[in-house]
Amino acid sequence: MSWSAVVAALEDGVTFRSRVSVYLHPLAGRPILWHVLHSLSRVTPPPDDIRILHSSSTAVALPSGLSVPLDLQPVDSGSELVSLRAAVTPPGLRALLDGAAALVTPSTIARALRAAESGVAALLDRHDELTPLLVGGEGPALASADDPRRPIGAHRVAPTSEDELIRITDRHALSDASVAIRDRLIREHEANGVSFVLPATTWIDADVRIGADTVIYPGTVIEGATDIGAECVIGPYSRIVESRIGRGVELKGWNYVARTSVRNHAVLEPYVRRGFD
Repeated sequence: MSWSAVVAALEDGVTFRSRVSVYLHPLAGRPILWHVLHSLSRVTPPPDDIRILHSSSTAVALPSGLSVPLDLQPVDSGSELVSLRAAVTPPGLRALLDGAAALVTPSTIARALRAAESGVAALLDRHDELTPLLVGGEGPALASADDPRRPIGAHRVAPTSEDELIRITDRHALSDASVAIRDRLIREHEANGVSFVLPATTWIDADVRIGADTVIYPGTVIEGATDIGAECVIGPYSRIVESRIGRGVELKGWNYVARTSVRNHAVLEPYVRRGFD
């Protein structure tokens, strides 16, 4: 199956009350838009290319590390529909994804693409509003709609999980998405042999790596590209930022470790801090 993706990141984010674009707000240590692109790149088979439509007033940098070709297209105010229609018009299977739908998974995108082979398919948000999170179909069929994001008579696609239906358009939705992605990441680490004593009180970013048989105690915050070795004990209310923790390390609790390395089998007493702010 050959297909292409279009990501619509066109809203101004007034509801966020922020100078930062909605799509650039951090979620689990990465911009909201990055999560959308990351999910698209992990679909099997991956898209031939991804075109990102964004407001010309918002500077968007292309993320690194994705294997799919990316194309940024700035769009002037008032020409959103024209640009969207032009982006999806070429023949071939297209997936049009909302840039605020950070929790849509590769499996749901793949299911929508399979459904789109027999007609336009759409994944509605949790409020069943007129703007779907994901639309799939042949390019000309999508372009024929008054608004490609609102095709009439589309087949409804069920989400893999209910949290995928969160559309991050305000601060409360961002909080809901943060809880959902935290739980998703913790389940992935648990499947790899990591124990969380009280997972609901723990925060980990998307780029965190943790070795097997490590135990994470309540209140722990692990941020950025942190690498924690196997058989560690991370004591309660510790914060680790952009650091490397060796194998068999014990942080006894209330530790602050930032942008540094801790050697194998080291023990940090309570309240000890290491590294640089």
